[in-house]
Amino acid sequence: MSEPPSRRLGNNGFTLIEMIAVLALVALLLGLVTPIAMKALDRIEGDSSVRKMVSILASARNQAVAAKTTFVFQGDLDQGRYWVSDPTTEQSPEVVDLDRRVRFQGFYDGESSFHEGIFSVTFYPLGNTSGGTILLEPSGADTPAFLLTIDPVTGKLYLQHDS
Repeated sequence: MSEPPSRRLGNNGFTLIEMIAVLALVALLLGLVTPIAMKALDRIEGDSSVRKMVSILASARNQAVAAKTTFVFQGDLDQGRYWVSDPTTEQSPEVVDLDRRVRFQGFYDGESSFHEGIFSVTFYPLGNTSGGTILLEPSGADTPAFLLTIDPVTGKLYLQHDS
């Protein structure tokens, strides 16, 4: 005895309504998660840009000590770019643009504050520097700014979030 065809098929598949419900649920979850993930990604990439600048500053100090010469880090507050130059050579420095998620807010050298133009930090052969504090502001409104302080005596860099 064979079973009728309707009984043989059983419940082996999904109905169209079940498929539509699952796809709607997935679309809703993606709609909720995507903005949160994009915001986190922007913050991470902005942080990465700041850390790259910290690395270049540390490298400039190390090069000044190793080469026993002066290196100068310069930043353009208006254009959002920076570079390191060796005054003893005629080579043009490699200019690095800040990521679009971060911008220079200002520079304080211990005596004066700069909010436009070009600022500089000099690294000397003994490891000391002209010092200063660079304020970097992320593009996100709810993300705290960065304070990058360069100690004039030791040349050590201190990166912290401005609260």
